[in-house]
Amino acid sequence: MPEDHVQRIIKVGKKSLPSILTRGIEIDVNSAIITKDGWRNPIINYLQYPTLPSEKRVRIMALNYLMWIGDLVRKSKDEVLLRCLGKKEYMKVMGETHEGICGAHQEGRKMCWLIRRHGPIQQAPSVPMNPVVKPWPFRGWAMDLIGKIYPASSKQHYFIIVATYYFTKWVEAKPIKSTTSQEIITFIEEQIIQRFSIPKSITIDRGSSFISGDMLDMAEAFKFKLLQSTPYYAQANGQAESSNKVIINIIRKMLKKNPKQWHEKLFETLWAYRTSKREATSTTPYALTYGHDAILPMEIVVQFLKIAHQHSVIREDYSQAMLLELEGLDASRIYTLNKLLVGKQAVSRAYNKRVKNKSFEEGEIV
Repeated sequence: MPEDHVQRIIKVGKKSLPSILTRGIEIDVNSAIITKDGWRNPIINYLQYPTLPSEKRVRIMALNYLMWIGDLVRKSKDEVLLRCLGKKEYMKVMGETHEGICGAHQEGRKMCWLIRRHGPIQQAPSVPMNPVVKPWPFRGWAMDLIGKIYPASSKQHYFIIVATYYFTKWVEAKPIKSTTSQEIITFIEEQIIQRFSIPKSITIDRGSSFISGDMLDMAEAFKFKLLQSTPYYAQANGQAESSNKVIINIIRKMLKKNPKQWHEKLFETLWAYRTSKREATSTTPYALTYGHDAILPMEIVVQFLKIAHQHSVIREDYSQAMLLELEGLDASRIYTLNKLLVGKQAVSRAYNKRVKNKSFEEGEIV
């Protein structure tokens, strides 16, 4: 053998089992070929005919799958059965997710983040963070304004008033033409009080419309507190600012040809926001509020499992399942509360490490 050649060891495997035909195993070829989508075929064939020879890779993959009423489904970490889609169904779901009326258009992980700082201003926070958690149903809201928006909507709306419930992250919003106290009072009455009862507190900034005499009179009449953030500690209304960013991003991505129609997309934006999982709670605002997930158009288009088979469930079993789901709502809310507390404590610890206390006395140059 020439010296420049590299020796390689080739493993030869010998199968001692006789052929399938010799063993007398019948094969139903028509039932084995279920779909033209190649990735599902090996798993389906193995689950239906586990005695047939199959690759080790397929056998390992099949541990996470099962056949349920003729459909290939995958078991998620929380034991939810997820239907495996073919290419055509997958394209329908992706189209509905990104272009449909429930399309959240929310960004994933950011690829790049440009930070620009001007001047010698100290960026370290000067006061510790005080996390806010309000677990009582719809008792604590954060409210803020978006705008002035250019261009204005076709109906001359220049602003959006936004209110976010602290616990479930449920958001209410409405396009308005001006930021008068009467507009804000009407929003609180119609979107908060008449829908979710009188709150215990509403966190606002120190805008003139929020701290006007009419607003203070309303708070006194309904016996709720107006908690005001200050320019020195604007983070006190951080929940409202966070919701504003998400809503603006969703609307911006929905508008392509008619930017003046943003007021029409606002309600689709709210639906997308309410039915999307929030990182802080690991669930959707809709599920935390009503006890179950919303049925979205994509689930009707491709016939998700719970839609395709709900008519085969007898009425008594369906009612029992709904009652069990409602009974589990309290447990879900307690779990979410604990997760929020842990998350806020972690953020607070990291934030407070950067705090540099500032103390000034009269006459000092600052």
